[in-house]
Amino acid sequence: MELRYLSSAFYQNYKNCSEIMSKGETRPYIILIIETENNKFAIPIRTNLHKTKDCYESNPTTNSGLDYTKAVVITREDYIDTTRYPEIEHKEFNYIKFKEREIKIAFTKFVQDFKKDVIRHAKNPSIPENPRFKYCTLQYFKKELGVE
Repeated sequence: MELRYLSSAFYQNYKNCSEIMSKGETRPYIILIIETENNKFAIPIRTNLHKTKDCYESNPTTNSGLDYTKAVVITREDYIDTTRYPEIEHKEFNYIKFKEREIKIAFTKFVQDFKKDVIRHAKNPSIPENPRFKYCTLQYFKKELGVE
């Protein structure tokens, strides 16, 4: 399990992608790095989480956790900031670490569902897009996911 921040190079290259979360360089989101589906993903840990099946609550006290809908694909190694290390509460870190396998399975399912929806909609554009993915950041990485 690896917790990091996204680099300024990432934010610069994706600055026009409105759904990618950014609080600025002074307060970056902590990300969990997961490898699945032949890609490396960064899933942000955010507070005031909207509890859905596409999130994983890691700290009920602060209502924080992993938001799969705001995950991004890491296409270059310099998109991960290796100059500083994020700090989270020990209890939250252990909670995520203990559930790492479960998180990876759920996130992989989320990515597969997104890809199926993109393919389904491409085959028949008259079918409405799934509202579950309306604000999903994976929309910017269809090529990397093999669905473009």
